[in-house]
Amino acid sequence: MKTHLLLATVVAMMFSLFPSPSTAQNPTAGTRVVVVDIAVVMENNKKFKAKLEGIQTEIDAFDDTLDAKREEVKAKVEELRGYKAGSAAYSSLEQEIAQIQSDVSVQMQIKRKSVLMKEAQVFYDSYNEVISHIKSFSERNGISLVLNFDSKAIDPTSRESVLKGVNKDIVYQRSLNITSYIVKSINGESAANVGSNPPTTGTR
Repeated sequence: MKTHLLLATVVAMMFSLFPSPSTAQNPTAGTRVVVVDIAVVMENNKKFKAKLEGIQTEIDAFDDTLDAKREEVKAKVEELRGYKAGSAAYSSLEQEIAQIQSDVSVQMQIKRKSVLMKEAQVFYDSYNEVISHIKSFSERNGISLVLNFDSKAIDPTSRESVLKGVNKDIVYQRSLNITSYIVKSINGESAANVGSNPPTTGTR
């Protein structure tokens, strides 16, 4: 009887050393890590691009205003040549030209500051939205860690590309790239199109 009990105990200990079939086949057990190319997501973010285009339209309109001011100054300079230097009319027109140029310089500084602030806000809002989509995707799929990486291939003919490539934080990843899923999600595609599992192939 003691021999049978000892044998049963040994067998039980041996089986405990190996994972059960259900545990061994569970791909989500433990920490799940994926990668995403934030730059690619931003480049393909339709709302983000539309906002930047809106800012560019504002810049173009301001440039048109500047062109009109330049033409105005040009015309006044031509007019100035018709007056005698030192005369009251010459001095008055000269001051007027200087005032226009000064006003334009101030307007340019104000506009530049405004544009930079708007761009920063657009980048900030869009980035936070991307992070929100990554978080939702990760929570649905049991992902514990998402790393940002550069999926662009190294261009051997470009020194800058090579140096950037050899300094990549992520050297290798296999079928862990969720970039395409986040791009679909951020652009408002339906859940059926976005899916609930990481892609089996990388993007770019």
